Amino acid sequence: MSPAKSEKDLYDGLSKKDRQALSRELARIKREEERARRRRNRILFVTGSVVVAVAILAGVGFAVYNGIRATFVGPANMLSDGVLFTGDGSSVSATTTDALQPGEEPIASELDTSQVLRLTEYVDYASADVSTFETTNGAALQGYVSAGYASLELHPVALEGPGSYAARAANAFACVANGLPNAALVAHNALVAAQPTLPDGGLSNDELVKLMEDAGITDDGIASCIRGDEFSDWVTGATDRAKASIPNSDVTALSTVPLLVVDGTAYTGALDDTEALNTFITEVFTEKSAAAAGDGTTEDGATDGGTGTEGSTPAPSPAPAG
Repeated sequence: MSPAKSEKDLYDGLSKKDRQALSRELARIKREEERARRRRNRILFVTGSVVVAVAILAGVGFAVYNGIRATFVGPANMLSDGVLFTGDGSSVSATTTDALQPGEEPIASELDTSQVLRLTEYVDYASADVSTFETTNGAALQGYVSAGYASLELHPVALEGPGSYAARAANAFACVANGLPNAALVAHNALVAAQPTLPDGGLSNDELVKLMEDAGITDDGIASCIRGDEFSDWVTGATDRAKASIPNSDVTALSTVPLLVVDGTAYTGALDDTEALNTFITEVFTEKSAAAAGDGTTEDGATDGGTGTEGSTPAPSPAPAG
């Protein structure tokens, strides 16, 4: 096969008219080739841009998804929507649990009343009634726990809804429970003590951080959690769940705060009457103890034929006036 001819060789032997026609045809072919080249480059550019954009959007979407998902994960150590505190006779500690995951329902703590009183309290830190009740009775109830007579499960709620001071205060409590669970009772007491002097709109997030720091809770992660309202969605969900149902209680739903449930029975007496609360607790304890002893079964399952309460937890001493 002979070598390809140069463009000059193509014109040899042609008339002027034919050379002009050939020139036009070659120019047309070149224009078509250039247009085809530009189209290929444009397609490659658009395709590459789409791939890059999809990759970026996928990365952003994944980050956004993780961020949204994180806002729906509950605080660690509050799988029941509350923190359970127990005592060993001298100190109080929080029960550690996993965090509530998105789409999961809380797991209510088991109501085993055979050993200690089970105290469950729902609190809204913006409520003056909560402040009154806690100021009058809080130290005594926590004293029962420290002495080993009772356990206490605290459930923070925000009846005024998302964005309220109550919601931000409940979030602050959840942040402490999540990061330093054994300090959650300290956080609770600090939030209760702050209620009577709250400004309009309550404390800001920075002021809540300062409140925790003044109480000795100086963890940077907790401060960041409070400022970022990390568990605000959980607070909303926990409040809605409490309004719908109160586990292990003769109260069907939360309508007002504070709500104190003792071994499944809600206290309905005066919030500032320590004697009335002591009487209620003693009556509930006596009733539960009698019911437990009435089956005549000892701890090892044998029947002793008696109805005494030997071996059961003694009734807590009356609480001092607040």
